[in-house]
Amino acid sequence: MLTKIFRPLPILIPVLIIVCAVALACSNSSDEPSPAPQAPAPAQPAPAPAVQSSQPAPEIIEVEKIVEVEVIKEVEVPGETIVVEKEVVKQIQVPGETVVIVESAQAMRDSSASPTPAAAPTMAPMPAVPAQAAQAAPQSAPQASPPQPQSQSSWGQRSSGSQPGATTFRDYERSLPTRTSVDSVSTFSLDTDRTSFQLALNWARAGYDVEPDSVRSEEWVNAFNYHYEQPRRDDSFAIHTDVMPHPLYSDLVLARIGFQAPELRDDGRPLNVTLVLDSSGSMNEGNRVEIARAAADSIRRSLRDKDRISVVHFRSNVVHDLTVENHKPGSRKVKDSINRLSPSGSTNVQAGLDLAVEIADYMRRKNPSAYNYVILMSDGVANVDATNPFAILESAEDRDSSNPLRLITIGVGIQNYNDVLLEQLAQHGNGWYRYLNDPGQAKALFSRENWLALSIPFADQTRAQVTWNPEAVESWRIVGYENRITADRNFTQARKEFAEIPSGAATTVFYELRPTGYLHTGDTVNLGDVELRWVTPVSNDSNRQHAQIAARYDSPSNDTNGALMRFGSIVALAADRYSSLPYPNAPYDVQYDLSILQDELRSLDEHIGGLASYQDFAFVMDHIATDMPSQASSGYSR
Repeated sequence: MLTKIFRPLPILIPVLIIVCAVALACSNSSDEPSPAPQAPAPAQPAPAPAVQSSQPAPEIIEVEKIVEVEVIKEVEVPGETIVVEKEVVKQIQVPGETVVIVESAQAMRDSSASPTPAAAPTMAPMPAVPAQAAQAAPQSAPQASPPQPQSQSSWGQRSSGSQPGATTFRDYERSLPTRTSVDSVSTFSLDTDRTSFQLALNWARAGYDVEPDSVRSEEWVNAFNYHYEQPRRDDSFAIHTDVMPHPLYSDLVLARIGFQAPELRDDGRPLNVTLVLDSSGSMNEGNRVEIARAAADSIRRSLRDKDRISVVHFRSNVVHDLTVENHKPGSRKVKDSINRLSPSGSTNVQAGLDLAVEIADYMRRKNPSAYNYVILMSDGVANVDATNPFAILESAEDRDSSNPLRLITIGVGIQNYNDVLLEQLAQHGNGWYRYLNDPGQAKALFSRENWLALSIPFADQTRAQVTWNPEAVESWRIVGYENRITADRNFTQARKEFAEIPSGAATTVFYELRPTGYLHTGDTVNLGDVELRWVTPVSNDSNRQHAQIAARYDSPSNDTNGALMRFGSIVALAADRYSSLPYPNAPYDVQYDLSILQDELRSLDEHIGGLASYQDFAFVMDHIATDMPSQASSGYSR
């Protein structure tokens, strides 16, 4: 028995010796040898008892710096809605170690009333002011050439991380400066949408961070009235051109081109309107039903006795019991159908639009002289049958281009909202897109006077082509319009995705230009030419209009018109810079640019500070400048 016990000892003894040697070496290891033993260190006070928590114990790791990040998880669900789960990772410096605490968004909400550790997380450091900025006096003075970006991880001073979930946007690739010697032509569709700004305003008022991918700069610019002069004729646009100093960089200039459509009187044509009301369960959130009812009833009240209206409700399929076809706007059936909007079930946008187009086509054939509108009111969260805007439009195709059906989309809601679907349906459905955040706004948008103006189209398939003069312009860059830019060869083609321009509407576009030489104040410069093409509704006549981009280079005048010009440039650049986030290779510091633009905006208070639109933008501007997202992606854009 003893022989069996001691037989393994020759093998175990060397192993035990090696283990002891390694342990002794580890206990005495250090980066530098100690010349002599040191006196024992004084005893450390006992650590404070740990706070009891249901969360996993913190993991202790070594790090080089303190950061705060958000880890985003994307989960695909039916209907292409993307659900977002966030994890906030805080690295907190404590004596001799770094504690990394990982909390899910739900855990943070659940533990919001629990005691917090004594050591507070350290925020990301303020980006260093560029050298050019340090020398600038005053602070708002433009600097020469864009500064190099600061630390790629320091987009903002703080980020609350508060964003609505299941919200879908598309991150369009931003345009870059183009050398005129390589390509001197810029072609794009006009745009009168303003939803992107209304979304940002609603998010900011609700305390949410504005998602950069939701920002379409052209829609921010076109959300405001710049009081352009009306055209002299009622069959053409008024084209306004201006050249002004760039508020951020002294070696660039801004060119503004404004296209003003005439305010047409009611031509007497009747209207055929088909309302398509989303009655799915997601419409039960917040005040979506109240907004949709208010908008639908306001449209009904705005129609005349000679107009006709139909109503379609859809959930998982069409709600046939509530369908009303081709009635007078005062009909009791129409009123009852609108009032009975009741959410439940899934969202089959395709089924709703299929029937709506069928009914609208019948109304058009019965009254061929009428303008025809299909108005979809929804949060856009399609999750049954086709969920892609192009597949839906292919299914609900309008095959009569001589007097087209015009698809207007009205978005409601914050969480569970698909901006991509609603925006693309309107753009490629020969219509326009609006966002409503309360019943009062719905009633104002569709008041009789406003709705009649919006419902009289002045131009269809409207596009512009700018040709820059290489002798005056070294390089150019369009601000915004990323999803409206088209190939130069498409300019001569009549395409449905080119914009419908309602009566009295205006479109503004800004270009950042690098001139070939130094421009002196008062110089009259010929920067190039602009050409417009469009189709007259009903008659389908093709139209062309040409203008020179020639103007006196000067700072905007010190009056209301000059203030509105500067205001537009601030809106354009602020939206453009913010929408670039996260853009680690950007040739500028986003936070610094926004701070300069804030100073520029405050200087306009004397002239336009009393305007509600100015106050709305100032509120959003302050919100995005102080709550810039600190990380690379929100996780729910695509």
